Amino acid sequence: MDFFNTANSLAPQYLTYSGLIRHDEREELPYQMYIPVIDQNVAGTSIYDVLTRGREMIGTLLMERVMDHEDLPQSDETLPTGDADEMPTFINVELDRFKHLIAPKETVIAPMSALKAPKQLLSQVYDFQPVFITEDGIGRYVIVSMKDYDMFQNAIGMVLDKQDIADALDDI
Repeated sequence: MDFFNTANSLAPQYLTYSGLIRHDEREELPYQMYIPVIDQNVAGTSIYDVLTRGREMIGTLLMERVMDHEDLPQSDETLPTGDADEMPTFINVELDRFKHLIAPKETVIAPMSALKAPKQLLSQVYDFQPVFITEDGIGRYVIVSMKDYDMFQNAIGMVLDKQDIADALDDI
């Protein structure tokens, strides 16, 4: 698998693994999921939370395997069987979301004309690694991942909230 050259692929590359979710109200994090492919458990506050945490754990561990030149586990095709109080599920892991963990860290600066080949240009955008676009040799635009954009928006919101609080305190 060539993890760094996705320009020829229209669809993201997914691997699917199974898990068993259990709920125990007595626990601080009441939902637990066992993931057989990595023989690990994750806990969370909801089913969505454990699926998200499980996906992140699997993705990170898969990238470690890539770095160690190990084969990736095959996708699961059948649901696991569990106890009566366990819910079997599948977890889809989009490998492109985790490439930034092992991608070469280099600044990518491209001219405006690079937008004529958007698939090739966008294949260079990773979380925490934007692509800078120049116009007439001057930096004008930045292409960032949605995860980075959300992080920036949240940070701006927190700064603005802090300013609103400070302004309100000044008015007292």
